[in-house]
Amino acid sequence: FLIPKIGVNMLLREIQFPCVENPPSCFLTFSDVWTHLSCNPSDGSTFMSKNRLGWEKWEIIVQDHNTGHSLIKHKASSRLLSADSDGNIYTQEAKDGTVADSSALWIIQENIVRSVAHSNLNLGAINTRGDLTPKVSPDNKNHAIVEYITGELCFFSSPDHDRRMSCGPMGKMSMSPNWKGWEVFRIIGVGDGSRHVRITSWTHDTKVLCHADQGRVFTSNNEFGMQSKWVIERPYGDSKGVAVKSAHFGSYLSYNGESFIMEDSIDKCTLWDISSAHQQKYYLSSVCHDKRIGYDNSKDSIYCSGKRNEWEAWQINSEGDGLVSFKSCVDGGKYLICTNGGKLKASHELNREALWQLEYSPNGGIFIISRNHDWHLSCNGQGLETSLNKGIGQTWILEPIMPSTISMDQITMYSSIGAATVALSVAMPFAIMGIIGGMGFTAGGISAGSVAAGMMSA
Repeated sequence: FLIPKIGVNMLLREIQFPCVENPPSCFLTFSDVWTHLSCNPSDGSTFMSKNRLGWEKWEIIVQDHNTGHSLIKHKASSRLLSADSDGNIYTQEAKDGTVADSSALWIIQENIVRSVAHSNLNLGAINTRGDLTPKVSPDNKNHAIVEYITGELCFFSSPDHDRRMSCGPMGKMSMSPNWKGWEVFRIIGVGDGSRHVRITSWTHDTKVLCHADQGRVFTSNNEFGMQSKWVIERPYGDSKGVAVKSAHFGSYLSYNGESFIMEDSIDKCTLWDISSAHQQKYYLSSVCHDKRIGYDNSKDSIYCSGKRNEWEAWQINSEGDGLVSFKSCVDGGKYLICTNGGKLKASHELNREALWQLEYSPNGGIFIISRNHDWHLSCNGQGLETSLNKGIGQTWILEPIMPSTISMDQITMYSSIGAATVALSVAMPFAIMGIIGGMGFTAGGISAGSVAAGMMSA
């Protein structure tokens, strides 16, 4: 209920574990006057701004999933948004290892920010001598809303043309045969109580997919009007894929083999396949040791390594009943299996020994448990083993493997030193958060469909 979960996997079954950016980033926007709550990184003072600069972003960090109590942290300074006893807004330093008091706790309901310390009154703004001052207030008119700028990362593919939507180095829309960073788009719930979403480029995060009259499709910088709102829906009948409909005009995004157009009705050109940006590929990393599980094809053996190469990459597939399998991304990759005696092997056969259960660990990650024999994957710092214990040595993090990309700012920087060609070929990947929070896990394992719950009800 806190984060607008898009959950396109509810529409397409092949999206098993969405690639959701976490923690969510946002602007705190007063939509009536179109200003944003900002924070001075040097002294922590709050003020109102009409800009949308990177250092004015905030992060939402859930403290209690049952109550919805959350911290709102200023990204640039790591200071926490707070309200004093009189309702005045300020920021305080985040203290590691301590529980924040109620002054720094907030509840976000229907994208409205409410103070826990003030009986869930709204974060608002009062007019002081012509200037807006942020303050906790019962006024429901001029209150702050959470304007999310992170979401679910996906590819949009046209099955009829075997091409993907792409936002190239200059931010221009096209179709591409590639599966790289320029082809990754971000789906963000608008958060206005509707099913409307915005679609932005992952690489060029200010570029928003828009439409206009006469069927024109384009990207615009930080556009948040009706022309940037879309509805992703599944057509009736046996049609595969989804339709991307203009929330304003009611027409459908289409590609005719040469250009993007808008059509009045659904046909095969208006259907899109949506797949997660990480393509279900992960590194399995030990929490207490800088090690990853790998598969050596030449020796047909499972090992532990400090590297992040193709041999350490695994594709995770949902196998039903809350169970998953791990398949090596090496050519002819095999499944990770655990024998009755706790020995780890690789097999082409997807059998009971290849099924695993994932559970939250209190050590900041997950346990990976053999469903057939109850052995836990474990790392002792020297190598990989299995154990019946549940400790930090048995705790793992799933690191999503993202496609490489490069932004226009990076191209400009590399060009200034004559390295644009090298940069384009290397295209170092952007860092992405751990995906475990967006995979719909509960203490007992995978909660089927929980990540997807937001799409049809948003």
